[in-house]
Amino acid sequence: MIFRFSPLPLVLVALFAFSGVLHCEEEKSKEEKKARKERRQKKAADSAMQAAFPPELTSMFPIGREFKGVAIPSYTEDVLKSVMNADSVTRINEQFLDLVNLRILIYNSEGEPETTIFMELAAYDLLAGELRSKTPSRIEQPRFTMTGDQLIFETQSQRTRLIGNVHVVIPDASEFTPLMGLPAGSPSN
Repeated sequence: MIFRFSPLPLVLVALFAFSGVLHCEEEKSKEEKKARKERRQKKAADSAMQAAFPPELTSMFPIGREFKGVAIPSYTEDVLKSVMNADSVTRINEQFLDLVNLRILIYNSEGEPETTIFMELAAYDLLAGELRSKTPSRIEQPRFTMTGDQLIFETQSQRTRLIGNVHVVIPDASEFTPLMGLPAGSPSN
């Protein structure tokens, strides 16, 4: 009597056993990736916090205290980069500062004010290095004025975003129309 074995059941058993091994390896790999990601995020948060508010500065704001008439300059080497002025700053907890009537002056390379940012109420996340307005905000430059429902500034990337009902006003748009391929002059009725 000759027994014939179909290779299909053996292949299925082998695949099933191998998939269990792969699944275990995938779980280990996912755990390792998650741990690496958490370490990278913590390192990025720490460096963002130190870049925006150095430990010497954050230690000056004890939790629960309100400080009035705060001005914090920021320098790149010996060149003034910006000055943050607030009517009051309150450290809410280990992570957040609340700012009232915040005005940020950003200077150009010649040391002249180039951009002004206004926020009536804002919160600064010390861990994420992110400044968020709680009220509509405004960005002013000689060439334009922008307003929006919320402004978000990420200190690490130096990126600013205006969100919701964003309006841009260009006082002398006629200078830009030829560059944009638009006809110059006022629209005809």
